[in-house]
Amino acid sequence: MEFRLLGSVAVVTESGDVPLGPVKRATLLAVLLLRPNTPVSVDRLTEALWEQEPPLHFKTVVQGHVSRLRALLAAHGAREYGIELATHGAAYELQMPESLVDAHRFEELVGLARVQRQPADTVRMLREALACWQGPALTGTVRSGPLEAAAAGLEDLRLAAVEALAEAYGQLGEHGRAAAVLRTEAVAHPLRESLA
Repeated sequence: MEFRLLGSVAVVTESGDVPLGPVKRATLLAVLLLRPNTPVSVDRLTEALWEQEPPLHFKTVVQGHVSRLRALLAAHGAREYGIELATHGAAYELQMPESLVDAHRFEELVGLARVQRQPADTVRMLREALACWQGPALTGTVRSGPLEAAAAGLEDLRLAAVEALAEAYGQLGEHGRAAAVLRTEAVAHPLRESLA
């Protein structure tokens, strides 16, 4: 079982993507995955699920999405992977090995790339890290303030990895590859000076 945040929010099993249902359910999952093994309050979930004022029955809606998400995970063998969606009073916690989340693997690989002594090893690790990305982070979620901020933070980490990859290519004397990596991102992010 794998959880994706770096592109469309998804739960992937050996048999394919698990249908998450409504956007709000995918959003709830994304918020929990951004803080695995940490209780997330109903208030924080509500802020992410509704851009405007939440409905009067928002707690019931949140509970319903949690219940259906819990059932989906159970139906796809989540316990076998050490995954449990736990309730802690007015908070929910997705207990799980963080290595099952693509964003965690990405950050871990980028961290390992930073301490490599050989540019070729740095290139290999950064390419593997960047391969975790399937598109813009947190696609398919409610575009609320908290999720916009999280997506922007993840995108900044991705761009820093791209810049580090170009630098490592340069250290290897592969200036054409370095330029190609930067050129692609400079078009998408014209205001980011380090890509120019």
